[in-house]
Amino acid sequence: MRIEWDALAAVCAVSLTVGILLVGVFSLGLVALTRSREARSAGTGRGARAAVPARAAAAFCFAVCAGLACYGIVLIVSRSR
Repeated sequence: MRIEWDALAAVCAVSLTVGILLVGVFSLGLVALTRSREARSAGTGRGARAAVPARAAAAFCFAVCAGLACYGIVLIVSRSR
């Protein structure tokens, strides 16, 4: 049995990078969602208008996370065939 160390290092580097990216984007989504809720609870006026972009940013971040997760599943399934 021969281990291809270059391929193993590449897989580890990509996994670590994507893992950190996924956690970071999800955290940004949580921050945006929290700010949206805080802005909505602040009342009418500026707070209510500020909630819309924050909620859109949160939705975008969560969509990126879902997309990365689905892409990872597609990669795993396509390699197993």
